[in-house]
Amino acid sequence: MHRLMASEPIADTESRLAAANGEVPILSTLPAAVRQRLIDASRLERFAPRAELFRDGELPRHLHIMLSGLVDLSCSYRGQEYTAMMMAAGDVFMPAAALYAEPYLISASTLAPSRILMIDAEVVRREARDCSDLALSLARVMAGQWRVALKIILDLKCRSPSQRLAAFLLRLHDGAQPGPPAEIPFSKRQLASRIGMQPETLSRTLQTLAGNGLHLRGRQIIITDRAAAEEFCGPDPYPPASEYELGVHAL
Repeated sequence: MHRLMASEPIADTESRLAAANGEVPILSTLPAAVRQRLIDASRLERFAPRAELFRDGELPRHLHIMLSGLVDLSCSYRGQEYTAMMMAAGDVFMPAAALYAEPYLISASTLAPSRILMIDAEVVRREARDCSDLALSLARVMAGQWRVALKIILDLKCRSPSQRLAAFLLRLHDGAQPGPPAEIPFSKRQLASRIGMQPETLSRTLQTLAGNGLHLRGRQIIITDRAAAEEFCGPDPYPPASEYELGVHAL
């Protein structure tokens, strides 16, 4: 895996400012002078799929803000990659590491063509010390991401792999509605990694789901019996996605 970009960085300040104002709520609410200093210390880059952004153990050089695309946060263990969380458009990822200059505990790579606003981490730390609005915005993001992480932990503790898969597919389905038929935005191997199962068991698990009102047609998510699918997920199968209100869209 390489740090190859699909195109050169976009250096135009006006383009970066327009992107921040239109696509990054965490910046759009800041005082104009603070926002401008952060924009001046940023660059907007486009990455091809499977581009490596950073590896675990590295010290943060930037605060990463997703404008579009999908990023996999994962770790490697005994030659296998295990997904912890996926960052989607609008997400600020690993903000605590950038804010406190702590080594990354996890690696990041793109799953799809992605546009990422990268702000110099030292400037972020300096501005956060002086601007309570920025500090509170980052705290809000971290709170939302903790809620997502806690749901993933509870899934692992309380649900079987097949129940986790059903609950995750329901979330993807509802997140895409109304609109075209919902699809998983990554490979089935990546889906298995996110759920916490071996790829070779995914097909058998999908057969179990098909008998409970939920199945995949290629990458398309098909619900034939919503009530049966929700019941199959187990207790409290579908908690409200309150993290969306905190500006977090991670999967």
